[in-house]
Amino acid sequence: MSYAYIDEFRIYLHQLSDKEQQDVIEFYQEYIIDANLQTNDAIINELGTPKHLARKVLADYSIKMSEENYQNFNNGQISSNERFSKNLKMIGLVILALMASPVAILIAIILIPLILLFIGLGVFFILLFLFLVAMSVVGGIGAIFIGLSVIFQSFGTTIFYTGVGLLILGVDFFLIPIIVALLKWGFSVIVIFFRWLGKKLLHGRKTPMKGEQKDA
Repeated sequence: MSYAYIDEFRIYLHQLSDKEQQDVIEFYQEYIIDANLQTNDAIINELGTPKHLARKVLADYSIKMSEENYQNFNNGQISSNERFSKNLKMIGLVILALMASPVAILIAIILIPLILLFIGLGVFFILLFLFLVAMSVVGGIGAIFIGLSVIFQSFGTTIFYTGVGLLILGVDFFLIPIIVALLKWGFSVIVIFFRWLGKKLLHGRKTPMKGEQKDA
């Protein structure tokens, strides 16, 4: 068995805990022995390079954690920001795993520009929304101040401008939670898609993964 392959493979698993690393290493050591892979070239031909194999393993672990909603991470004590960050990391690991697979690399070439385009459009519309909300809030507050400034000159004008300002602010505070909820829903759809894509990738190739039957 080529210990150089295992040693290099271990380096790329630093994101896993020590126990998880040991479990993964033992699994592939047993697989290499059972498959009678004597040389480094034979192992690479069967499993891919250590870096490519590690990418698949890390993506597999990340997908499982995401599916479990990170309940096994820090005893389930995880904030929304941490969950968002980890799901974003999971998406990145799936993309890297796609690029590590010669069969899937064409999919990655098509998929990654589309993802970048989607993210770019998403950022643009979020910034546009924030700009419009900020402008409308300023406009609403400005209308209220205009109304109050003429209260001793025209009570009717005060009522009109104050009402318009309160209406604008009310619409803003009504729309903001809805838009935020839609953005969260959109991201959750993306996360679900990448979980599905990752599982199709990881379970649709010949590289064995821990938790599967070795003779599969």
